[in-house]
Amino acid sequence: MNKPIISILVLLLGFAAAMAQSPTDSVQLQPKYLHISTNPSYADAYINNTKPNHASEPDYKLPGFIEVPAGESSIQVTLFRPEFADTSINVQLSQKDTSFLIVALRPHYDEAKTEKQYGEIAHRDRRKLGHKLLLTSLAPFLMSGISAIVSWYNIEQANRKKDDIKKTLIKDDEYQKSLDQFLDYRESAQNARYLAQFGLVLGGIIFTTGVVFSF
Repeated sequence: MNKPIISILVLLLGFAAAMAQSPTDSVQLQPKYLHISTNPSYADAYINNTKPNHASEPDYKLPGFIEVPAGESSIQVTLFRPEFADTSINVQLSQKDTSFLIVALRPHYDEAKTEKQYGEIAHRDRRKLGHKLLLTSLAPFLMSGISAIVSWYNIEQANRKKDDIKKTLIKDDEYQKSLDQFLDYRESAQNARYLAQFGLVLGGIIFTTGVVFSF
């Protein structure tokens, strides 16, 4: 048997092995999806956590699709909605198609628990506000930094004009021109410095408030 025939046989065997691969192997490489809706609607879903912190953002807002990593055949979901009992369920997923689930939530009629649940929601909202304030504080800090650079530049220019004034005669036209420029630079430097201080204080207040609300 010559080399060309051997090469062709090897290629045919490789092609046959690829075709013989199980279809389920390629399916398992793709993530699965689980669609959950509740009655009543608009519950929060926490994945693989039976005692979640409700003040934290949920993994998913329902109704909606939940992505399940490839190779997983089941998933644990904990549902939360104020005025209803927490519900934890283990869901066995379809191997091929998207799985669909409708869950009827059970009211608990416990006023103290209801008050606690709404308190957790309020805490979550405060944390979201805190995170937004932390991002917002970047703007005045950036303004403060830019203003500080502008102030430094104007101070340097004012000092140069001050040196020019010392080198010119009192009645010389260049003296008056340098004096006017010196005054302009000095005023601009003062304004930029005030703006930098204002931005720093404002950014500090917003940042501190954001930190307090974030916990």
